[in-house]
Parts: sequence; structure tokens; C-alpha cells
Amino acid sequence: MAAQSGKVNQFNRKEEPASTKPLTQIQCQFCRIFLQKAGMLETLNHRMFDALAAPHGLAGASLLAILLLAQGAIYAGPSVLVFLWIFGEADDRRAAVGACLSSLLALAIAHVISSAYMHPRPFMDGPVRNYLGHSPDSSFPSDHSTLLFALGFALWICPPRQGRWFGGLLLAIGIAVGWARICLGAHYPLDIVGAALVAAVSAWTFALPAGRALSAHIATFCEWLFGWSIAGRKKNIRRS
Repeated sequence: MAAQSGKVNQFNRKEEPASTKPLTQIQCQFCRIFLQKAGMLETLNHRMFDALAAPHGLAGASLLAILLLAQGAIYAGPSVLVFLWIFGEADDRRAAVGACLSSLLALAIAHVISSAYMHPRPFMDGPVRNYLGHSPDSSFPSDHSTLLFALGFALWICPPRQGRWFGGLLLAIGIAVGWARICLGAHYPLDIVGAALVAAVSAWTFALPAGRALSAHIATFCEWLFGWSIAGRKKNIRRS
């Protein structure tokens, strides 16, 4: 009877599909590799921060200069757009509008990422001085760098030569601002790298034909609405 009962239990037992166990093992292995790589990346992130961070006793003219760079240089972006709008040709104004749209998209993406993913700032992780008095919110990605990189990439890939020159300038300023905000304990290096990636995607979006067409239509409308602000309006505005 015991032998018969064993046979019945053996036949009634539900066997797992052969593919389930290997698939589960693959998933677990992938998770282990991902967590290992993420840990290595975070370790590298902290080591780079330690190399770039300002000493705890930073003060005087050095601190003032870095503070101005970290907080004031961002206004170079809007200033470039205003300059291109007032003194540029029609293509420059279209490039400026495209860069503005690119920056708005990049900032929206950055806001979604920082809302969904909480990454502590350096001064939240350890004994790092918060020189900027920043609020303890998510550090990834950096909004300041996102804005400057989005404007810089968008102008860099646009046709007008003047726009490309300003695009390169804003990219250089974005790198400098990113360094300053790392130095003052507000961001990690990968926050700046993430900002550059978000900005590049946004700039590429508006470099597509549909994005360029949208920028051209908005620029034409703005020329009609704010034409009084354009230097040499009669000779510079190209009628579509």
C-alpha cells in the first residue's frame, strides 16, 4: 500500500516547466550583476566627488568666485537667447526658439527623474559642508547643468555658425557650473553626467524635422508678436 501511495503522489505532483528554473536563475544572475555594477558606479561617483570637493574651510575670494560661478553663470543661457533674438538673422532666431524648447523639455524630464528617483546630495550623505545652503532634495540630475547643456547642445547642432559658437560657449559654461556645484557639495559628478544625457536627448528631439518645423512656426509667430524687439527688423525678418 505504501508503494502504491508513493506512486499516486508521484503521478499527482505537478512538475514545474523545465524552462522556469533556468529563467529564474538568469533573472537572479542579472539582478546580482546589475547591483554589483551599480555599487561600483556609486563608489566611483563618491571617489570622483572626493577628488573635486572643496575643503571644509574654503572661504574668502575663492569661495566667492565659485559661488558666483555656481549660482550666477546660469544666466548666460537666457542672455544668449535674447542676444540671438535681437541681433541675429532669421535662422538665429529659429535656433534660439528651438534651444528654448529643448531646455523646457530637458527640465521637464529632469523633474520627472528627480521626483521618481531620490538620490541624496553629498551633504546628506556625510560630513560635507553645504556651501550653497541647498534644500535636501534629490540631486540627480542637476537642473543648472541640464539647462545650460540643453541650450548648448541645441545651438551647437543648429545650422547658423553664430549659434554653434554660442552653443560651444554654453557647453563650456555648463561644465564649469557643474564643477562648481560639485565643489560646493550640492552634486555628485554623475548628476552632471546625467544632466548632459538628458540635455542631449532633448536637443536631438528638436533637431529632428518635426522639431525644426515646430521651432520655425513658433519663431514666425513670435516675430509677428514681438517684432518691435528685433534690431533691423525690416531686413532681418524672413517672411515664410
